[in-house]
Amino acid sequence: MKFSDFKNKVSTIINVDLSSYKEQRVERRINNLIAKNNLKNYEGCLKRLKESKEFQREFLEHMTINTSEFFRNPMNYKHLQEVLFPKLFAKKQKVKIWSAASSNGCEAYTLSIILKELGISPSRYQLKATDIDPSILEEAREGTYSNNALKRVPKDILSKYFTKKDNYYQLDKKIMAPVEFSKLNLLKDSYDKNIDLILCRNVFIYFTKETKEQLTTKLSNSLAKDGILFLGNTEYLLQPEKFNLKKIYNSFYQKI
Repeated sequence: MKFSDFKNKVSTIINVDLSSYKEQRVERRINNLIAKNNLKNYEGCLKRLKESKEFQREFLEHMTINTSEFFRNPMNYKHLQEVLFPKLFAKKQKVKIWSAASSNGCEAYTLSIILKELGISPSRYQLKATDIDPSILEEAREGTYSNNALKRVPKDILSKYFTKKDNYYQLDKKIMAPVEFSKLNLLKDSYDKNIDLILCRNVFIYFTKETKEQLTTKLSNSLAKDGILFLGNTEYLLQPEKFNLKKIYNSFYQKI
């Protein structure tokens, strides 16, 4: 079976368009998964996918981006805390925030910690977090993390909002409570509108150029007037004006 035929059939089974992802990455990860499960070839992998819901979940988790950590790229979060959030909350009574492709919740919970530190009541914001992978969303809702996810958390924040339990840390319920997690496919599903801050970080790097443009258009259309798009440190828009955006700081773009 040709890889292209296999990819098309798998896309139908797991309801994820694999053609939107960079070809080399998809092929490499699938081959790794086939070897890990001692499957002979693409036909064997396809057969297993049709027969096993558990393997479908494993396949999806293997293909999607499920690595995250608190305060990733600290200088950007510092700018968000010291400059952008104060401006947003001075201008609006209620601020809508969306962590797209939120993985295990580190990103959304980082925002919740920052807002708590700023003394902003949860009644003044809506904080949504979405991901395509249901299993990683369940993990996020548990709020338990290893040392690796917490390596950039300042010591005072760690002691204030995390409790050490055996080999992991449990996040404080008052930080977890404001975050609303739900399943969403960024490429297929529709988005909420009039969002003031969208985080879509370290996602673009996995997609083809065409898919990135489609995704950026959808994200821009979901932003409120003067809303902000927050990308990963290695991601940038070559012509942000094409999407009615302008760069205002490293990794931050504002709707114009």
